[in-house]
Amino acid sequence: MASDYATHPDYVERKGSLFLRSDHMNYSRPTLNSNWHQAREAEPKDYDLNKAPIRDLCNSTYDRIGNATDGSLPITNYQAQAQQIFLKADFTERESVKHMVTMETAGHMELDRNTGNGGSGSVLPQHQAEHNKFHFETTNATDFLPPYPYTPAEEKPADVPDHSIAYKRCNSQFTDRADYRRGGRNTWQDETGVYANAHLKGQAPPYMKTCPIAERMA
Repeated sequence: MASDYATHPDYVERKGSLFLRSDHMNYSRPTLNSNWHQAREAEPKDYDLNKAPIRDLCNSTYDRIGNATDGSLPITNYQAQAQQIFLKADFTERESVKHMVTMETAGHMELDRNTGNGGSGSVLPQHQAEHNKFHFETTNATDFLPPYPYTPAEEKPADVPDHSIAYKRCNSQFTDRADYRRGGRNTWQDETGVYANAHLKGQAPPYMKTCPIAERMA
């Protein structure tokens, strides 16, 4: 293991080393700056600016772009978007004409078919006689028929008295004091204990006053 580590150079940023914190200047090959590995990955170059005896910026670094192309440069995003004008003809509205009888379908026509009875072979088929009929029979009424016909009652049942107002809770004079539900100017507090539905509670069966002693004696 010690021999393996000895083969790899030790590039550490320490005082006195040849490592430079620079990535925008060209140094010689022994000088290692911040992007020295990028220069190694770009090799081999067809024209190396640092190794040429005479620097000529008109020469290209590579003869062509990669091995996957034929030497031509790929188009840019603007060129691809600008070429969409040539696709406009593919999206224009066109009049599509579909003939009912063509040269290919003329031999398969049925000229002697029924054209008036409203059946499946007619030109203008009609609906059945009960097409718009509404079926109001329910599943329960159809499957579970009563053994006798239903006859409604002759006498109308008596109306049940409505005591819903008597069961309604009014604003309390003791716990709901001076809140937003109180009407009027609220300049005084009502502590009489008499509410608006007090006379209606006397008519409701749960609030009617009874004497249990008199009921037992009866």
